[in-house]
Amino acid sequence: MKKLIYSFFAIVVAVSFSSCSDFFNPDTSEILLEKNYVGDYTELYSGYMGIAATVKDVADQASFLEGLRGDFLEPTPNAPREIWDVYNHQSLDGNSFASPKGYYNVIMNANDYLAHIFAYRKKDSTSISQTNFEGMVGGALRYKVWAYLQLAKIYGEAAYVDEPVTAYGEISKYPVLKFDDLIAKCIELIETGMNGINGKGDIDWISVLFPGQSLGDSNWHWNKICPRPECLLAELYLYQNNFQKTKENCIAMIKRGGEQENYSYQINLSEYNGEWQKMFYTRTSMRKENVTLLFYDYSLHQTNRIVNFYSNTYPNSYYLRPTQVCMNRFASQTVAGIPNDTYRGVGVTYRLVNGEWVVYKFLQGNLTSDKIYTNDASIVLYRAAEIHMFLVEALVGLGQFQQALTFLNKGISGAGVKIVNNQLQAPFQEYPTTLYLPSGDKSNSGIRGRVNLDAVGTFALSSASALDTLVNMRRLDSLIVEEASLELAGEGKAYYAMNRMARRWSINADRSWASHWTDALGNANPNNLWGTDVQDTWATKVGAKYTNGTGATVTSSLESNLDNWFIKYKLSE
Repeated sequence: MKKLIYSFFAIVVAVSFSSCSDFFNPDTSEILLEKNYVGDYTELYSGYMGIAATVKDVADQASFLEGLRGDFLEPTPNAPREIWDVYNHQSLDGNSFASPKGYYNVIMNANDYLAHIFAYRKKDSTSISQTNFEGMVGGALRYKVWAYLQLAKIYGEAAYVDEPVTAYGEISKYPVLKFDDLIAKCIELIETGMNGINGKGDIDWISVLFPGQSLGDSNWHWNKICPRPECLLAELYLYQNNFQKTKENCIAMIKRGGEQENYSYQINLSEYNGEWQKMFYTRTSMRKENVTLLFYDYSLHQTNRIVNFYSNTYPNSYYLRPTQVCMNRFASQTVAGIPNDTYRGVGVTYRLVNGEWVVYKFLQGNLTSDKIYTNDASIVLYRAAEIHMFLVEALVGLGQFQQALTFLNKGISGAGVKIVNNQLQAPFQEYPTTLYLPSGDKSNSGIRGRVNLDAVGTFALSSASALDTLVNMRRLDSLIVEEASLELAGEGKAYYAMNRMARRWSINADRSWASHWTDALGNANPNNLWGTDVQDTWATKVGAKYTNGTGATVTSSLESNLDNWFIKYKLSE
C-alpha cells in the first residue's frame, strides 16, 4: 500500500512540473475516457481530479450570470452580444455564455466516476482503505450536488440523471426536475448517498499527494478542493426553510476547524484590514476564511475568465464592470453614522483603474500588463463569512434574533459573551468555544464588526408579539440580502439570496416553518406578509441598475412570475 502511494506521489510530482500535465489538465469536454480507466487504484485518484477539473472549468460562470441578472454587474461596450442578451433578459437559447453544459459535464463525470469506483471496489476491496473509498465516493457525490444546486439556482430546473451517459446530447432524454424537487434530491444525495455510502466522506489529499509532509502553506489548499457536506446542506436546507438543520450544519462547519484559531472557520479581527480578501488572488495563510477553494496555476495552463473579464489592463477584454447601484450600496454604509466602507467598498471591491470602474477584489495581486496574467485568481465556492451568513439567516427563521444579530453585527466579542465552565454563556452555549478566545482580536467579531461598520437590524430585539416577530423576520431577511450583496459581491451569491427570499415570502409559499407564530395569531397570513411585496422589492432593485431603458421591462418581468428569476435555456441546445 505504502509503495503504491509513493508511486502515485512520484507520478504527481512528475506531472506537476510538466507544462502539459494530463493529470491536472484533463480533457473535460465530455465524460472521462474509458481507456486506461480504471486499471489500478491510483487511477481512481486521478479520475477524482478529473471531476474537480470539470468544476474548475465552470466555476466562474455563476459569478458572471449572477452579477448580470442581479444588480452587481453590467456589460462594458467591449462585451459580446451573448453577454448583453443575458443582461437584458433576452432569449438565450443557443447562447454559449448562458449554457448549462459545463454543469452537466460535472454531473456526467461524477456519474461515470461513481460507476467505476463501485465496480473497482467490488473487484478489489483491499487496495483502498474504507476511509479513502468513502471519501472519494462522498466527494464525487458532493461535486454532483454542487452542480445540480447551481443548475437549480440559475435555471430553476434540470434533467436529473444518476447513470453514466456518453454525451451531453443525451441529457435531454432524462426527466426534468423543478427547483424544489432538485433541492430535495441534492439533500438525499448527501444524507443517503448511493449503495449504502453517503455524501459526507472526506479524503485527506495532503497525505495522499504529499506523504510524510506536514500541513503547511504549500499544501493545505488541497484539502479544500471539494465542497464540505455541511456547507452544501446548510444552503440546501435554507431553500427548504429548514432552519434548524441549517443551524446545525453551520455550527458543525465552524467546529470542524477545531479549537486552534488559525484553523477554525472564523471571522475575527486578526485579519482586520481586509486581509481575508487576499483569498481571491493568493493561497497563502487564508485557511480560516477559505472553506472550499478552487485554485489555478497559469504555468500549468490552468485559467479562468475572471481577470480577463474584469480587468481593463491590456491585454484583458474588460467585458464586465460594477454598476452604479452596487457602488451606491457600499457608499451608503456607515461608521458612527458617517458614510464609509473602508474594508469592502471603493478601493477594495471596486476601483477606478485607467479611468474606468473595475471589479477589483480579484485583481489586487498584480496590475501591470506584463504581470496581471500571473494573478491566478482563485474561485472560492464557500468561505467562513458565507457560513456565518447562512447561520444568521437560519437564526432569523428560528426567531432567535439576539443570536442572529450578534453574528451579523459585532460578534461574540462585541456582545460581551464570555466562557464559563468551559462553555459560552447563554444563549450561545451550543456554539464552539473557539468563537471566544482571550486574545481579543481572535474572538468572533461578526460580519459587520470585522469591517468596522455600524450595527443593523437592532429594531428586531424589541419584538413583543408573534406579529412583531414575523414582521421583523421579513425585514431581517431583506437586510441579509443587502449584507450578502456587500460581503459576497462578485462571488455569485446575492441574486440567488434575493430569489430565495422572494420564494420564502411568496403568496403560495409553504408557511409551516412559521406555524409557531401564525398559530398564535390564529391567522395563516397576518398583515398579508406572504404575497408579492418581497418579490416586487427585489425586482425593483434589480431594474434600477439599467440606464438603457430596459429597467422597467426587467422589473415587470421579475414582478410577474417567480419563474422569470431563472434563466430559460433549452437542453437540446
